Amino acid sequence: MRYSYIMRICVTGARGMLGQQIVEMATSLGHTVIPWVRPAADISQVESISERAKHDAPDCIINCAAWTDVDGAETNAAAAYTANYIGARNVAMVAASNGIKLVHISTDFVYPGELQRPLLETDSTDPKSVYGSSKLAGEDAVLAHCPAAVIIRTGYIFGHHGPNLIDKIASGIKSGYNMPFVTDQWITPTSTTLLADASLKFCDSDAVGTYHVTHGGGCSTYEMASYIAELTSGTGTVTRTTLGEWEPIQSARCQAVGRQLAKRPVYSVLNTDKYYRFASLEPVSWQDAIRTHLHVSST
Repeated sequence: MRYSYIMRICVTGARGMLGQQIVEMATSLGHTVIPWVRPAADISQVESISERAKHDAPDCIINCAAWTDVDGAETNAAAAYTANYIGARNVAMVAASNGIKLVHISTDFVYPGELQRPLLETDSTDPKSVYGSSKLAGEDAVLAHCPAAVIIRTGYIFGHHGPNLIDKIASGIKSGYNMPFVTDQWITPTSTTLLADASLKFCDSDAVGTYHVTHGGGCSTYEMASYIAELTSGTGTVTRTTLGEWEPIQSARCQAVGRQLAKRPVYSVLNTDKYYRFASLEPVSWQDAIRTHLHVSST
């Protein structure tokens, strides 16, 4: 994509997997990137980021900072809400008061996951976890304080700058592990490369409101794991299970270490027509995105 001008972009959560990808991509495209990381820029303290915004004078803020430990949020609700609601609210207030474009990253966990079709941006939200509730509260605060913001809803993120499920499965196959995955939970794996590109496109646009950004198609977690196994050399295996079988086992594992298993949407494949119309692009399938991530050539 050609940008209409070189932008000054501040990235919160710049040490995270997505934040690092955005910093890398934006820098490679010639933009001036200012990472906002603690303690110099603490989104839980509005004065901290207000001072940084005045000093750095960005054209756009991309808010990647978040509490992302889904199960951990169940027993650490205050910390999750501090990052996902208070932090998002503060960034939105600062962006609006300084006339700065804001792109805010959110999640498919804001949906209940009960519909069995790709979800629209206009579908009802009803999160079933503390994590999802805190992210929805953050979305509401962003739009209340900065109506010109863009919110990106996405899910099951993977990339080269941090641990992720794709690499964990590939590593398990190489190491000879047997890994159960469910056949009745539906998702779309999403690369940080896609999300970084979308975030930068929104920075340089008049777009406002909520957009779904994922790769094309959807799959069960078993189907995804099986595909990764096909691409990976090793003696490990992927076996079928169901949510009814998996949840009690995983819940017991969480309780053994003082954690609580969060409810996850059963179906969170997102309809991305709105985003791809905006970007004038055809979606890359989740399979092709995983192949690219694992450096496997198509045959």
